[in-house]
Order: sequence, then C-alpha cells, then structure tokens
Amino acid sequence: MRVDISGPQAPRHALEVHRHAARLGYAPLHTVRPPIDVPDPVGHALGLAAGLNADAVVVYDLETVSNSPSRVCEMFDLETVCPPVTWAAAASGAADATHAHPEQPLTVWAAQWIMQQHKECRAFDCQRKASAYSFLVREGKIVPPVGTPRERAAARGLAFLPRRDNDVPLPKGVNLETLLDVLAGLADYTPTSKR
Repeated sequence: MRVDISGPQAPRHALEVHRHAARLGYAPLHTVRPPIDVPDPVGHALGLAAGLNADAVVVYDLETVSNSPSRVCEMFDLETVCPPVTWAAAASGAADATHAHPEQPLTVWAAQWIMQQHKECRAFDCQRKASAYSFLVREGKIVPPVGTPRERAAARGLAFLPRRDNDVPLPKGVNLETLLDVLAGLADYTPTSKR
C-alpha cells in the first residue's frame, strides 16, 4: 500500500486488497506501507515479501508497483484488484545478468545509458530495458506511444513489417482457411435457450 499513490483512499484500497486476496484463497501475511522517503518503494516491498516467503503480492492497481509488473513477477505472482488480473511469476533463470533488472535504483542518466546499450532489445523480452523504460516514463523523459506499432505505421503511410522472430507456426493440421471458417462460425453464432 503506497500512501503517495492511494492518498486519502488508502484505507479503502487496503480493505479491498485484503478482500481480494481472501477471495483468491490467499492468507494475507502483512500489509506493506513503505515510508514515503524510501527511494525504491517497490524494491522495499519486494524485499519484505521475500523475507516473509510470500506466494503472491496483491496490490490495488499497477500504479502501486510503478506500472512494472515484470519486476514483481521475477519472484512472485502479482494480483491486482483494479482491474482484477493475475500475472504469474516468471520461470527462474529466464534472464541472464546482462538483461536482468538493475540491482540498484535507477537515475535518469543510468536509465538513458541502459536504453542506448539495449537498443536492439525489445522491452518485452529484456527486463533491464523494461525497467529503464518505465523509469524514464515516470520521470517524464519518455512519452509512451498510444497506438500499436501497426497503427503508428499506418498513420505515417508506411508498410507494417512484423518481426520475423514473433511468428508462431500454426499447429499441425490447421491452416489459415480453417481458422477463418472457425471465426466466421463464431461471428454468426446465436445462442439458443432451452425452454
């Protein structure tokens, strides 16, 4: 619970977090309220959660974890109340040291340096770049795009060329025509009620 984020709604948010955790079957161990002067409140809370051997971290919204669910998911499942979403903990050993989250709190200079060093990485795949990017957004140094890459390319009159490493092969026995037939069937589906 971050008072600097929740403000006067903090007691209500804390109650909703406890109720949400109970609904999901978690036994709340501790409500963490980092001091306002802590430079890294998310790291402070994660350290306490690790010390308590917690299974999950339940927060009111993503702003509580500085809009960086990947940082929490390195060690814990993350549950949010608003919206009610679960982010599963990442598999251990997924990132090597060069792409793992920075171990020290970032500065603007350090985050910009990381962005330059990892310019070929995608923030989705590189935890270090994701941390630097989210830090620069919070500091107002980067304004994240509103549209998707496809929409931005269309607005500029450019052809959208998806990255080849993202192509997922279709399962055996499935072709594009079959998928289109299934989608057409779903679009024409009308539920019938039994009376």
